[in-house]
Amino acid sequence: MAKTLFRILLFIFLLGTPTLVSATPADAPACSSATETQSDIKITVRGTNLRVTGAAGQTLEIYSVTGARLKSVKISANEETVSTGLARGCYIVKVGDVVRKINLV
Repeated sequence: MAKTLFRILLFIFLLGTPTLVSATPADAPACSSATETQSDIKITVRGTNLRVTGAAGQTLEIYSVTGARLKSVKISANEETVSTGLARGCYIVKVGDVVRKINLV
């Protein structure tokens, strides 16, 4: 009885969760770079590496989708590549005032 109730609740939860599915060409980057209008900070994802441009002196923070901080790195150069060392999945990246959702593939 408890298993059946759990399955029903799980199904209802998953049914209500929004899903985004998109396709990109094979030669396109894994995630396009994003630029904040007030800032010159750009974040580009390629595999499990993050390329951060225009964020010298800022701190890069990576969070799980549940909000747990997984990694924090000080960006010393104007253009820097950071190896995340994280598993495939969705994460939240914050650099200064710029916050982005990324997908590591």
